[in-house]
Amino acid sequence: MRPFSVLTLALVALPALAAPPALALPDAPRIAFVGNTLVERDFHHGYLETLLINAFPDKAVTFRNLGWSGDTVRCEARSGFGQAADGYKHLARHVADLKPNVVILNYGLNESFAGPGGLDAFKTEFAQLLDLFNKNAAGTQMIVLSIFAQEDLGRPLPDPAKQNENVRLYNAAMKQAAESAGHTFIDLYDLAAAFGKANLGKRFTDNSIHPTPAGHKFFGEQVVRQLGLTVPEKWDDRLEQIRKLTVEKNTLFFHRWRPQNETYIFGFRKREQGRNAVEIPQFDPLIAEKEAAIAKLRKN
Repeated sequence: MRPFSVLTLALVALPALAAPPALALPDAPRIAFVGNTLVERDFHHGYLETLLINAFPDKAVTFRNLGWSGDTVRCEARSGFGQAADGYKHLARHVADLKPNVVILNYGLNESFAGPGGLDAFKTEFAQLLDLFNKNAAGTQMIVLSIFAQEDLGRPLPDPAKQNENVRLYNAAMKQAAESAGHTFIDLYDLAAAFGKANLGKRFTDNSIHPTPAGHKFFGEQVVRQLGLTVPEKWDDRLEQIRKLTVEKNTLFFHRWRPQNETYIFGFRKREQGRNAVEIPQFDPLIAEKEAAIAKLRKN
């Protein structure tokens, strides 16, 4: 019997789904990634962004990553020394400044640990977060990414079965909210299991929650597929150059929108180092330089 190849396994790893309509972008696409740790860490890898660049060679797409590790739909991690309401204002300000016309959103993992008892509050708060984008980026296409099932790494580590029941509940709530508002929902619940099948049992995550570098690549590929777009059969030198430039650009933007010592530069201690605020916009030409280099590769 002829053995299955890794490629064959990758093709059968995820459940068969009806072919989705391909994502259509506006003429001047401005895509913002918003979410928690998954989103913030993804800018260090750049696979999803690179695959989207490759899928739209004729469009000069601008990407900005507004992920914040540990964040929730209440924007608590963004609040600094303030309250959750300050976190909302922080996110709203950046969304209003960037004016994205496409937002790729991922939340719910941290909230899901509250279990069934926290579900009603989550539904309300998730709806409020969607309203934030309606108010600050009207007409924006919203793409909501589901939570992954927590990967079972075996004993003596905890069995994630009970927590994954919570994940299903919170994914269902986000799916209902997203689709009732006319947004796109991407189901990634089975991603860890699919990765294991496609990669002969290798681990998708470092710690049952956060993907490895190879996991981030697989994550990007599956998102792009579920958006009805083509994933290249081979990761060639051009794609790798785009990815590296993308990571460099993302790092520059991170320092632009989340500078070190932000409290001293813009916050309640700005009397000490506020004079350095003039340096923050100096990241803009550096970011533009990276994007120009990406554009040259995109057109080849």
